[in-house]
Amino acid sequence: MKNILFLAVLLISTAIYKAQGVGIGNTNPTQTLDVTGNTKLSGDLYFENPGTFTGPSTNSYLIVRDNSDKALKRYVPATSDYSAINSTVYHITNITPGGISNFDTKIPTSKYYLVIGGFIVRGVNDNSNIRITQDTNTQNYIPQYSARSFELNGTWRIQFVPNNNRVFFQNPEIRLSVSVYRKDMLTTVNPTITYDMSPTGTTGIGNAPTPALP
Repeated sequence: MKNILFLAVLLISTAIYKAQGVGIGNTNPTQTLDVTGNTKLSGDLYFENPGTFTGPSTNSYLIVRDNSDKALKRYVPATSDYSAINSTVYHITNITPGGISNFDTKIPTSKYYLVIGGFIVRGVNDNSNIRITQDTNTQNYIPQYSARSFELNGTWRIQFVPNNNRVFFQNPEIRLSVSVYRKDMLTTVNPTITYDMSPTGTTGIGNAPTPALP
C-alpha cells in the first residue's frame, strides 16, 4: 500500500513539474527550467537544440563569456559600451587647395582598425555640379583625388589629396564614411599577401592564395 501511495505521489509531482516547470530560486517558473540567480558549471556546456529565433534582430542577443569573472553574460549591442564594428561619417568643409594631409580622428590605433568605406565629394556649399577635368572656360574643377587612412602617434589619421601634385581650384566638401573595428574582437588578421603578376603575361589573370579565415 505504501508503495502504491508513493508511486501515486511521484506521478502527481511529475505531472505538476511538466505543467509548471521546475523553478530554482523561483517559486513561479515560467519555463521547463527557470533559474533565478547565479549558476556555476564545471566542465563543458552543450546546447543540443537551442532553437531558431525568427523575431527582429533588435530582440536577439548574444551570450558571451566575461574573462574577468568567467561568467556567461548577455551581450546587448544597443546598450553595450562597445561593439565589434562601429561606423561614422565625417563631413569636412572648406578644404584647402592642397587637400587634407593629416586629419586626426583621435581613434587609438592600439584598440581599433580604421577602414575608409567610401566618400562623396561636393563643391562649395554642397554643390553636386562639379568637374574632374579642366576645360578652356572653367577653372573651378576638382581633379582626381585619393583618400587613405594611416597611423601616426598612436591615433588614426585621414588623408584626402589631389593626385599627381595637383590642387583643388575651389574649396570642396567631403562626406567620408569610415568603419572602425575593435582589434580584440577580430579573430584573424592576415599579413600582406604579395603576388607577382609578371608570369601571367598580358592576360591580367591572377590566382592569389586563400587568406586564413576563421
